[in-house]
Amino acid sequence: MTGDGIPAALVLRGTGIDEKELSSPDTLISVSQMLTGIRNAFTLSDDPHVGLRLGLSMQITMYGIYGFALLSSATCRSACHFAEKYHALTLPMGKQTFRETSKHGIWSTEPDVNKTSDPQLYIFKVEHVLGTIISFARDIADPGFSPSVIRLSYSRPTDPSIYETVFNCPIEYNQPVNELLVDVAWLERTPRRAHEMTFSMVRQLCDEMVDRITSSAGIAGRLRQLFVQSAGRFPAIDLACEQLGISARTLRRKLTSEGTSYQSLLDETRLGLAKKYLRETELTMDEIASRLDYSDASNFRHAFRRWTDMTPMEFRTGLNSGLELHTPALSVVRITSESY
Repeated sequence: MTGDGIPAALVLRGTGIDEKELSSPDTLISVSQMLTGIRNAFTLSDDPHVGLRLGLSMQITMYGIYGFALLSSATCRSACHFAEKYHALTLPMGKQTFRETSKHGIWSTEPDVNKTSDPQLYIFKVEHVLGTIISFARDIADPGFSPSVIRLSYSRPTDPSIYETVFNCPIEYNQPVNELLVDVAWLERTPRRAHEMTFSMVRQLCDEMVDRITSSAGIAGRLRQLFVQSAGRFPAIDLACEQLGISARTLRRKLTSEGTSYQSLLDETRLGLAKKYLRETELTMDEIASRLDYSDASNFRHAFRRWTDMTPMEFRTGLNSGLELHTPALSVVRITSESY
């Protein structure tokens, strides 16, 4: 049952998700499924601020290891930066950023819907994000938390009383952006359950979850799978398009929209496989080069140095000596709208 006494099955109708799947940490929900559930909520509830109420009801522990990472952060500031970095794990409602000025920490949110064509959904998403931030802040460090200022890009509602009660701070309407401001002194506070070892452990798990989401996202995910399946004989772009059932022009356009390219994904796949071979096998450089579809070991060594600022042998030697090696990322891939 939902908080309105509405059976959850009705809210989930048409999403292809049942209640059991919804409670499973392994279930990935797409944006289209989420939108169907939201629209069901609009229909079933007579509350115009259902988004805000839903956000406020989101306990941080409902977000699994992501929530535990926030709870165990060293400071509220580090929790905010972690929340922004691992935003993809929260079923995002749009773009969210966090920044600081000399006086405030500022959360900005811009929903991924058009404010003019779908104002109800736009406001729902803004309210949900703001409500969730407030709920998280109260769970992390301060049960009595209220923002310093709220700025909203839409007009004052007919009845603003719920905003005044929930936000308990000055509210500015018709602003260029949607923002929640907190006093910079609040960022210095220590979460009630701060724990360095716990944070380190769950952050690694969050990294794995982000990798899992990223690798399955959109056309980039399909191309990654194709590369892995054909490792050693990577297809040229025309052949890859044929296997994916898509034109080269469309593939390039979609990869660009996802923040990557054919060559970036190929390099990323090669680097991942190279590290695996260097870490887990005793293959020679010539053998690894062949398995990565290079004509010779020299080309492989040049590429590996370009990717990591070290030679393959230096990487393997560092592993054998017990050193923790950190190599720069090849590219940043934006999660697509159907990733979650």
